[in-house]
Amino acid sequence: MCGILYSISSAPRSPSADHIALISHRGPDAIRTRVVHRNGRTQSFTSSLLSVRGSTPIPQPLEDPTTGSVLCWNGEAWRITGVPLPPGENDTLAVFELLLARGIDGLRELEGEFAFVFYDAPLGVCWFGRDWAGRRSLVMRREEDTLMVASVGDDKGGWEEIETGGVWRSDVVSGEMIWHTLGKDAEMLYEVPKMNMALPTVDDESAILNIDSPEVSSLHDALVKSLRLRVRDIQLPPDTDLHSRLRKARPEDDVRVAILFSGGVDCTTMARIAHDILPPDEPVDLLNVAFENPRIVAARNAAAKKEGTKVDGTDPVEIDPYALCPDRTTGLSSFHELRKTCPTRFWRFISINVPYTELLAHRPTVIHLMHPHNTEMDLSIALAFYFAARGQSDDYTTPARILLSGLGADELFGGYSRHSTAFRRAGYQGLLDELNLDFLRLGKRNLGRDDRVAAHWAKEMRYPFLDDKVVAWAMRTPVTGKCSFGKSEDDGIENGKKVLRLLAKKLGMPTAAAEAKRAVQFGARSAKTSVESRKTKGTDALVV
Repeated sequence: MCGILYSISSAPRSPSADHIALISHRGPDAIRTRVVHRNGRTQSFTSSLLSVRGSTPIPQPLEDPTTGSVLCWNGEAWRITGVPLPPGENDTLAVFELLLARGIDGLRELEGEFAFVFYDAPLGVCWFGRDWAGRRSLVMRREEDTLMVASVGDDKGGWEEIETGGVWRSDVVSGEMIWHTLGKDAEMLYEVPKMNMALPTVDDESAILNIDSPEVSSLHDALVKSLRLRVRDIQLPPDTDLHSRLRKARPEDDVRVAILFSGGVDCTTMARIAHDILPPDEPVDLLNVAFENPRIVAARNAAAKKEGTKVDGTDPVEIDPYALCPDRTTGLSSFHELRKTCPTRFWRFISINVPYTELLAHRPTVIHLMHPHNTEMDLSIALAFYFAARGQSDDYTTPARILLSGLGADELFGGYSRHSTAFRRAGYQGLLDELNLDFLRLGKRNLGRDDRVAAHWAKEMRYPFLDDKVVAWAMRTPVTGKCSFGKSEDDGIENGKKVLRLLAKKLGMPTAAAEAKRAVQFGARSAKTSVESRKTKGTDALVV
């Protein structure tokens, strides 16, 4: 993974030291800049490197000595022409070779999560954009005579998130910019099929999705292939004397993968499948974040005072604020279930406790990183990912650079409460419309923001549920093969994300399978942290 900072202007300009520092945070292993002058215009390409894949670190930007073309690549190419890259092969080099050979049309052959800037020197054109879901951040700012493109913006503001579903084409000589879809629509470019919008037949509606349904096995197969790509061939941080000493003294700290772990069915199923793929002696860190929320603590103290009783057998002032977070309770429950189901794996549960004072100290940084998102809800979600990605408890900090996230499961399999509401109001047609809307706006909502705040700690988020093949399976599967709204819940498992919940149960995780969906900002208690915030809405713009 890398940080990208690109500019083109008629006057030579250097990026600010503060902006370079932000880009360096994303990739501390190397950073360098290439400057290209052409027809009175200056292009500056800066990339920082977080080396997590391949046998040899490849600093960027890459420059072709024959043509002068330049690539800044941030992300992972999991498959090219449908074939996974061999272990040890560097995907940045593979992508550059593909673009040099085929130009921007080479993007059609990529499956992965990425953002890029590619200067096609023979054409005198610079291309930049993101993958179809926007799993890597890329923002831009246009001024009178300057265009800037970056993984994260500087403190001057005015940045806008780059759309998904296509790429920008910028003429290096004239400065003209065109939004280029490379096809009739995003599905044509990225080979992501449209959602199966067929209404269930009478037979479909009468069928009961259960643990032996073929959809459960098919989803399992797709997730195994997705996770296999995302947990293999991960480099440890560049070796130093300190790292060597630590590994010899504590081999259990030789951690390559961590999981953002609320204890819900999405992350727990990922962990369970990863166990079957990873080497048996490789530890896995489970990152569970909880916030001290003075509003919640004050309410609990007030209730205890009114009743004249103690809470949980302690005086009100001794309440553990982190134990009041629902995700801490579900996280520990699923952690114990994982240890019982997979006893040979060394699972480490990381209790990431965030005091209110620390939240306030980091709040300006998080607001800056998540820009141009600027609502109260954006902040509460971004805070959770920011501290979770840091991976720091009172006595331990995860060395893992790869973080697995369960994002996408709710959108694909009907996990939000609004999906059940849509079904109650308008039946399967309403449910299908709501699921399709969620899928179409995936690239506009969370992913760029989440990447900006998590990558600040030199961590790379990976999304197994948003693998191209998993998404393709979910899109073509009939709605009754994913969720079971309208059916009874006699088996004790919610109908939202039914196929995933059944898979968790099949894999020996019945408790996690039954866990209710809970938004991260409420599960971690990062929303409405002050007494004054009681009246704010998630859609309210931030008051800085």
